[in-house]
Amino acid sequence: MLFNAEMETNRTLSEEQIADARRLKSLWERDFKGKISQEEAAHLCGWKTQGAFNQYLNGKIPIGLPALLKISEALDVRPEEISPRLAAKLPKKGSADFNLSGQAYIPGSDNPPAAASSEIDLLLAKATPRSRQQLLRIAEAAADGRLSESDIKMLSDIAKRLEKGSTNHSDDYPNLKPGSADPDS
Repeated sequence: MLFNAEMETNRTLSEEQIADARRLKSLWERDFKGKISQEEAAHLCGWKTQGAFNQYLNGKIPIGLPALLKISEALDVRPEEISPRLAAKLPKKGSADFNLSGQAYIPGSDNPPAAASSEIDLLLAKATPRSRQQLLRIAEAAADGRLSESDIKMLSDIAKRLEKGSTNHSDDYPNLKPGSADPDS
């Protein structure tokens, strides 16, 4: 069978999720196979190994909005070419009205950080590639329970400052020199 619609955890993919995987596989076979490796594609998505990319490609795990955004950016294709259903959830260009409910991530939930995934997805869709990378790193740390109370306070302070519309951050980060960047970004 070309697509394994049942995961080892006996979780079955929906017909829509299987169709997304088939579109990704078809796109890969037609435009990318032999030109770049799955490992290179995974690296472009920010993943350490090609395993996740291969699982999305072969329909073993469902493609969610964060993965769709990473894959479409890495392959330089429109998200709707892979998943019209998920792409329809993305805000239209120029639209900035999304509602962050403040719903907390619940440690141990079945699909972290999916508790507020639509809001996270909207935020990621609005972010620049560099910002998206950092937001994803924060989301992964939150999902793994690696954010300390001081991390959360710092993120809260940043959010409050941004809500005020402040663009001068020199007082907030006295050790940050203009033009310097995180070497890990």
